[in-house]
Amino acid sequence: MEEALMAASREGNVDALYDLIQQAPVNAARREALNAARRDLNAASREGNVDALYKLIEKEPEILDSVNKVQVVHTPLHEAAKAGQTKFAIELTALMPSFAKKLNPQGLSPLHLAVMSEAHELAEERAGKNKTAMALIKLDAELVRVKGREMMTPLHYAVRENNLELLAEFLCACPKSISDLTNEHQSAVHIAVQERKFDAFKVLLGWLSRRNKEEVLRFKDSDGNTALHIAVATEQFEVVRELSSKVKINSLNSEGLTAWDIANAKRSVISGNIKKFLKNRGGRPADSLPRKELLHEFLKLKQGPFEKPIGYLIYVDKEMSLEMRSFILVVAVLIVTATFQAALQPPGAFWQGDGDTSQKVSTFNRSNNSAKFGLHNFRKQQHNMTRVVGQVVMSPRNFRAFMGGNTVAFVSATVLILLVLPARSYIYSLHLSLLFLTYTYLTAVDIIAGRTLLTMSFIIVAWLFIGGVLTLRFYMHIAKSIFNDALWLPWLYVLATNIFYHIPPNPVGNSLSHFGNRLMMHRKVSSLETEVID
Repeated sequence: MEEALMAASREGNVDALYDLIQQAPVNAARREALNAARRDLNAASREGNVDALYKLIEKEPEILDSVNKVQVVHTPLHEAAKAGQTKFAIELTALMPSFAKKLNPQGLSPLHLAVMSEAHELAEERAGKNKTAMALIKLDAELVRVKGREMMTPLHYAVRENNLELLAEFLCACPKSISDLTNEHQSAVHIAVQERKFDAFKVLLGWLSRRNKEEVLRFKDSDGNTALHIAVATEQFEVVRELSSKVKINSLNSEGLTAWDIANAKRSVISGNIKKFLKNRGGRPADSLPRKELLHEFLKLKQGPFEKPIGYLIYVDKEMSLEMRSFILVVAVLIVTATFQAALQPPGAFWQGDGDTSQKVSTFNRSNNSAKFGLHNFRKQQHNMTRVVGQVVMSPRNFRAFMGGNTVAFVSATVLILLVLPARSYIYSLHLSLLFLTYTYLTAVDIIAGRTLLTMSFIIVAWLFIGGVLTLRFYMHIAKSIFNDALWLPWLYVLATNIFYHIPPNPVGNSLSHFGNRLMMHRKVSSLETEVID
């Protein structure tokens, strides 16, 4: 037995592995517990006879426990699921929940068997098995993610069987299952395209679009192929048409080939049409694409002048946990609120009038009245001065000191909020709101101080600082989405990529690609095992 197992391991023969599991000798305890009642139990499972189940349990109380102790075993729940006996399956799952995740000697769970079709299966039988499958996932949605033979989940089998009803139910019951991969790193989308299950592919595509999870379409298998590569290789023009607007059209597989290269290697009429279609969408041969720097090459080079600050920003962004983001946002919002209110109500308030902002207020009479408060010497210099209604009362020197510090605090807190907010499409509306808030703050400063050189300097410096930070952050995420297959703004990622590849190769494009690739390397090197909101 050991020699046969070693031989199967050397050959990578999965079928031989499961054959050996079925032939493995059973221990005496299991034989003693199961031999007397196993045949009757399996019969009761196929028939869905709940009464017979409990009679067997009464006769052999340890029968279910003895089955449960075996790691790989064909349980009664397998039989019930295979036969579409829904009530019996629910009853048995309630008695022994662990049965639902057990693999039989063929490497299949009960839910796998409920999904799989048999030869000459009747419509009534198929409907019963579907009902059983849906009943099982209502009890435990995570059953959709149980990995069986070749690490295939029931979701993968639903795609392979083109069972659209179960496929839709599985996706809605357990959305995380869409990210599960087989032992060849194939997603459900890979399997749908490879098996030519176009209806299942359309269901997957519709669900991914509605859930904004189209990054799954860009997953690569163990050979580096995306679903687009497979669609081109299998000459499925409709699938290529659907994927071309949703994935990176010039992604390279492990052989260094693009989808256009694969189509070009074939000589059929369909491949010729696919090649023309890809070319119109920006498809290129691999040798015409800018060369990407490999990770080991990147690590050997010295850091450029802009790499340290960019790397620091990436590191801080990745290191920041959700709790830390919340704490920073609370403090920054308090600072923005306080400084904005201070700009609207500065110390000493404003010169008052009847509401006409063009009206001049004389300070001559006020200086005599203020003499009794010991301010005669200060006001004496203002006898012949006039002030505009709505401007600050404080002297220019005091205003510079107060408003300078207040503006620095406001701008710093605003920039911190811009950096801490997650870079999502819907979050950028908050970025826009902060820009308008900054505009109103600086406009208020301009009004209450008058348009002086100092005021204009405040405004220009503040806008340059905020605009520079926001531009850098936005550009970093754009570059990341184009060159690093980022899970961010999928529509913008596809649009920018397609536009980029429509442009003929040029030095500017090559430089942009080089920078984006180095940005990707920075993110990879600085990746941390912390909670990240990107």
